[in-house]
Amino acid sequence: MIRVLRLLAIRPMAKRELAGGLGHKEVSGQLNSTVRELLAEGMIEQTIPGKPTSRLQKYLVTAKGLDALKKAEPQ
Repeated sequence: MIRVLRLLAIRPMAKRELAGGLGHKEVSGQLNSTVRELLAEGMIEQTIPGKPTSRLQKYLVTAKGLDALKKAEPQ
């Protein structure tokens, strides 16, 4: 989860971009699960909330996600 938040803190990304940033060739079930969990916890949000299945959908980190990232990273 922290790795996904770190990538999204750089810029909004689609799932495919996230998978590439994590070193995977394609979107895995684990990544889908992690994205759903982060959305449910309010740590990330969709750039197109009205169309959750849009091919142009990207995700960005929220203030809550940035706080969690700061707490998880050693100072």
